[in-house]
Amino acid sequence: MSQPGNQTNLYNRLIVAFVALGGTTYGYGASIIGSTIGQPGWYSFFNLPATGEPGYDIITTPAIATANGLFSAGGAVACLILMWSCDYFDRVRNIQIGCALGILGGVLQCAAQSLTMFQAGRWIMGMCIGTMATVTPMYLSEMSSPHARGWLVGHHAIFLVFGYMLSSWIGFGVYFVKNLEFGWRFPLGFQVIPALVLLLGSPWVPRSPRWLIAHGHKEEAWTVLQRLRKSPDDKEDLIAKEEFYQIDKQIQLDAEKLAEYGGSPWRATLGKKSYRRRMIIGFMTQWGAEFGGPLIINNYAVILYTSLGQTGYMPLLLSALWLTTAGVIYNPLGAWLHDKVNSRRKMYITGFVGIVITTSVMSAMIAKFAGTSNQAGNAVGVLFMFLYLAFQGTFCNTTMYLYVSEIFPTEIRSIGMSFSLFGQFAATIILLQSAPIGFAAVGWKYFLLVICWSVVFIPAIYFFWPETARLSLEEIGKQFGDEVAVHLNDATAEERASVDAKLRAGILATSEEQSKAE
Repeated sequence: MSQPGNQTNLYNRLIVAFVALGGTTYGYGASIIGSTIGQPGWYSFFNLPATGEPGYDIITTPAIATANGLFSAGGAVACLILMWSCDYFDRVRNIQIGCALGILGGVLQCAAQSLTMFQAGRWIMGMCIGTMATVTPMYLSEMSSPHARGWLVGHHAIFLVFGYMLSSWIGFGVYFVKNLEFGWRFPLGFQVIPALVLLLGSPWVPRSPRWLIAHGHKEEAWTVLQRLRKSPDDKEDLIAKEEFYQIDKQIQLDAEKLAEYGGSPWRATLGKKSYRRRMIIGFMTQWGAEFGGPLIINNYAVILYTSLGQTGYMPLLLSALWLTTAGVIYNPLGAWLHDKVNSRRKMYITGFVGIVITTSVMSAMIAKFAGTSNQAGNAVGVLFMFLYLAFQGTFCNTTMYLYVSEIFPTEIRSIGMSFSLFGQFAATIILLQSAPIGFAAVGWKYFLLVICWSVVFIPAIYFFWPETARLSLEEIGKQFGDEVAVHLNDATAEERASVDAKLRAGILATSEEQSKAE
């Protein structure tokens, strides 16, 4: 009998790590605005009043809100396009398009001669980020075995927060540069580096075997799977044969059922109850994660630290340290835990319980001590900003991408994942547009939105989110009431041994082999 623990080899891990650069592109591009608004040169070049100067609230605050809003809007538009393009083209080609957008957006922001040019670059970079946020975890999930999917898809979140961390340290470093213009242009220009590296290496990245089988490229799919699952303990390539057979049979079964909807995955998405349920859960997974507050706190960290009595370079330093803890500890720990805890639901719920507690204490400290000289109170506020990230980074950041990459069948995965990530960007448009205005108008009370949402979201996850751990992408359908063509990971030892014996004997044929025989 095959040993599922042998399903991930060095080649598979290298491919995952390289493609996860899409996460770094996303993380750096999404967070660099947090460093930009901490650079004095950015304000002076665009004639924007700095914090505390007359006109900040009516001139600078709308400019920052627009930069964030356009970025999120670009991401949302990209997600809508990906509902079609990610299936029409293969996953790798869409990643290449995202890289090209990232390079163009980074250049426009870095070379901006006017605020309009800068905002145009934010829009295009947003489209890049929307592409990377959607396609990267989708690709990683389709390349991973169910027993290592938490760790491998978790690379997206790990590399994403590495981009966050990198942007913060670069922003902190250039704060001390005497050339104020270099201080904000260089970090923005650095956005193109991960996108460029990924684009240059992408011709050697294999296409997704699930996409290949669904589009009739079965010989190429077998070659990819065989290489991904190669192991000295599996000389017959039985693990690869199992996976190929299961994927092929599930796609065949789903295609037969799709005939009820005229062969249109779009009609099936709207007309099939289990598909509608997945679409709602996927959208709310991403929407809910954003309303948990990570981008609000990250993008306005400099402002928050300043309100807690930090001045000069300290807000930038604390922001960099804050993200370093996530990049080095929390996100890797969360990805590792997924294959140990084996419950996406428990991980997500734990994260939001922590968000409620830490955001409540942080808000109380800001309410009571912001603008005062009480060092103890301000220190507690900073501490709980760090503790917030311990819960959000470990338990939510990896889960939000992993879960939506698992719950959709191959025939609607592009539609479902893109719609889910559209939920993320729709939420960020609302939050990042309203956050600077909200902070200016009601101060710490703005965080009540995060707290109240999280309190409501916890029971929703408990009652309505099915478990997906340790099942193949094909077997997850049973959690939504759909028929599964071939059971392997959830089969008994005898049932799996029977399938393996038939695969060895060549009794089980793929749909392609059957058609040739006929």
